[in-house]
Amino acid sequence: QVDAVLRLPNDLVLPIDSKFPLDAYSAYIEERAEGTKVQKMRELVQRIKGEIDDIAAKYIKPQEDTTDFALMYIPAEAVYYEIFFNMKEAKIGEYAQSKKIIITSPNTLYLTLRVIEHWFKDVTVGKKTREIVKRLGAILVDGKKLGESFEKLGKHIENVRSSYEDSEKRLDLLSGKVEKVISIGGETSLPEA
Repeated sequence: QVDAVLRLPNDLVLPIDSKFPLDAYSAYIEERAEGTKVQKMRELVQRIKGEIDDIAAKYIKPQEDTTDFALMYIPAEAVYYEIFFNMKEAKIGEYAQSKKIIITSPNTLYLTLRVIEHWFKDVTVGKKTREIVKRLGAILVDGKKLGESFEKLGKHIENVRSSYEDSEKRLDLLSGKVEKVISIGGETSLPEA
């Protein structure tokens, strides 16, 4: 079972395992005889690579919603330093990368997790930006439809105003004609009721 997992914002699980052959490391560090020390270093390298293989095989399972990489946590800075700076020829870092394993120490674990956090924030912002752009597109379509409706309404209002003015003119004409008829009748004097 993996030592720790980190559930990421995309619902994938990042496995973090601290498997490390401390006994082989101690035997290598404590050895004083040069010839035997080289042999102990080879054994340590083989054990570390074995742990890397083990983590890769057991915990990197994208089909089960894990990330396509895992973290191997080395619990001491001195051990991490020894592996990456005093045992360069063993190319453990390159081997780990080929197996999609990121080796971390107490200090680099924090930095690695911060990088992952920033990466996912960027991904999340990117997704939110795409969602905002998509929604703005829908708002733009609705805005165009509203503009078309206002244009139709404007035409209707213009038609009503035109009809109103037309009716007003006709009313004025009718009133004028009625007044003329009344004025004609005034000349012939209508009988009083």
